[in-house]
Amino acid sequence: MYRIRLATVADVVFLAEVTLAATRAQGRLAADFDEPAWLAGFETWSRESIEDPATDLYVVEVDGSRAGRLRVSRTPEAVELNGIQLHPDIQNRGIGTAIITALQSEAARYGVPLKLNVERDNPNARRLYERLGFTKTGEDGAEDVMQWSKAAEQNRLWNADVAQRYDTPGDGMFSADVLGPTVERLAGLADGGRALEFAIGTGRVAVPLSEYGVPVSGIELSDAMLEQLRTKADAETIPVVSGDMATARVPGEFTLVYLVYNTISNLLTQEEQVACFRNAARHLSPGGRFVIELWVPELRRLPPSLPATVGVADPGYILLDTYDVLKQHVVSHHFHFGEGTEAQLFRSPHRYIWPAELDLMAQLAGFTLESRHADWTNTEFTADSPSHISVYRLPPT
Repeated sequence: MYRIRLATVADVVFLAEVTLAATRAQGRLAADFDEPAWLAGFETWSRESIEDPATDLYVVEVDGSRAGRLRVSRTPEAVELNGIQLHPDIQNRGIGTAIITALQSEAARYGVPLKLNVERDNPNARRLYERLGFTKTGEDGAEDVMQWSKAAEQNRLWNADVAQRYDTPGDGMFSADVLGPTVERLAGLADGGRALEFAIGTGRVAVPLSEYGVPVSGIELSDAMLEQLRTKADAETIPVVSGDMATARVPGEFTLVYLVYNTISNLLTQEEQVACFRNAARHLSPGGRFVIELWVPELRRLPPSLPATVGVADPGYILLDTYDVLKQHVVSHHFHFGEGTEAQLFRSPHRYIWPAELDLMAQLAGFTLESRHADWTNTEFTADSPSHISVYRLPPT
């Protein structure tokens, strides 16, 4: 476990020492390095940073002891990671990754990128940043400038290749047995009004719902998924706003907002998920409904001491979910097999939500639970149901 707190003048010696220890462990000190002079200079700079209103200098504590240094600056245009050093004794425990992931969530919450600089002679740091989705955007002296944004991350996950393979007409979630009851139920819940789909994707539900006679609009963050939708319906038939379903606004008012196929779990923090509910409420007329299709976390199926479950094991496809129960995170690993030894892997991260937590999010946004069923045909929801269709409603006035 770790926590971060703002640094004080009493921490300046530690901040210099931990930075030196981390740099020395990387083998990046010059042969003529003057340690006393460097320590004195770094301590002076740390004092100035503590007093600087444009930046936040933190101490990272692990198990109650000081173990690292973190410096972050925030502007309306970006969150900037100005430096992170952890003592070698606590490295490789996932703490640095957790801190950066938290900063990514903060940047996503405010709709800005997370930026940083990395020295070109620090390959370990570069590999970590690249693994977390950062891309190089420029150069600054001996450093490369890297950036992460939620939009870029979604375009990386849901890229053109994934969008091309996403649609399986007539099969799986595109089968008539699945789409027929889905469209019929959503049309009834729209009650003659307009519908808005959050994370509309390639139009799996929106296109047949529009053909059913319901005016449909959408929000979508992935450019590639939206391009695939445009091969089926033009912008006049199904208008779509490019953006985050937790914050983006679509013109007009709707009687129904819906979010299907577990997609609310693509928002990786509770705060973003609550914001999604509030965004739905902003788009709805009085008495309007917000419908969510979501799976029930399968923690009861986790083997003892193992963090993974096998969801599907078909000849051409295997689904493996790995859980982090402290963060309520799960990564779905989709293995698709071709001829011989040919295989493709696609990973998607999620934050799972228990039905009771989902109901509380709804209450925070002004909704009440109108109904919950196990599927689109109104099958009774029980303790053994693997998923649910939850219908939330705003007050009529």
